[in-house]
Amino acid sequence: MNEQNTNYLKQHIDILSFRDLAPGTIATYTSYMTQYIDWVEENLNAKPLPKVTWEEIRSFLLFLKEVRHLNPRTVNVYIAQLRDFYQYVLHRDWDRYRIPYLHFDELLPKVPTKEEINSIIDSVYNPKHKAELALLYSSGIRVSELCRLKCGDIYHSKQCIYISRSKNRCDRYAVLSEKAYGLLVDYIRVFHPHATKEDWLFPGQKAGSHIHQQSVYNTFKKWLAVMKLSEAGYTLHSLRHAFGLHLYEAGTDLMTIKEAMGHKSLSSTSVYLTLGIGNGRSVKSPYDE
Repeated sequence: MNEQNTNYLKQHIDILSFRDLAPGTIATYTSYMTQYIDWVEENLNAKPLPKVTWEEIRSFLLFLKEVRHLNPRTVNVYIAQLRDFYQYVLHRDWDRYRIPYLHFDELLPKVPTKEEINSIIDSVYNPKHKAELALLYSSGIRVSELCRLKCGDIYHSKQCIYISRSKNRCDRYAVLSEKAYGLLVDYIRVFHPHATKEDWLFPGQKAGSHIHQQSVYNTFKKWLAVMKLSEAGYTLHSLRHAFGLHLYEAGTDLMTIKEAMGHKSLSSTSVYLTLGIGNGRSVKSPYDE
């Protein structure tokens, strides 16, 4: 990357930092802009970024879509970053009619059954991995929230987990399952016997760091394969969806589920209404009355 473009990228990172975005978000957005600048230098003979045409920007986006096969949602994040870069760094007006956002299908998530989840958790023999997966399902927390938990965030007497600065930048409390707490105690007794309230609940390999999300992903992927569920379409986020769906199927109202999961909008929670009908939850047709 040439000196001028390096300076542009630094300005973009400064703006992201000024917006007080999460470190992981800044790293992702920086990666997207780095890819764009590298593409311009390689494919447009290092053309000055302010002179890149709308057609050339679209060529980059087509490269993401048709060569790298990124899904439309991800391409739209690239578009949003390009818009901010051109507006705030290059001080160039952005034309949303020349660079429109991509349409995408609203696909329902694949959600494992209670039996499948229990069989996975019961099969895991490592106390740490068992506790991780049990907490994700039983509390409905995000994997990023799990990784940042400290020992002092677990309130057994109140049966809740304190979540600091969640995805929506709000603190909240998540439910603490008695069964999951028991697995957590087993894990701490073996792996973390001298932990203090300020220690990470799941420490990373580097001293003073918490576990990386990829480590939890790898654990889940491994046990999906062991249980012959690799082709089921489940992701680690499926455990969070399972928490929401299974609560709804048990009769919990959507507003309570929304608060438990830390959703900003009820529209995010309403997916469980659709999934519940698809799973055969009792909805009687008026034609059958």
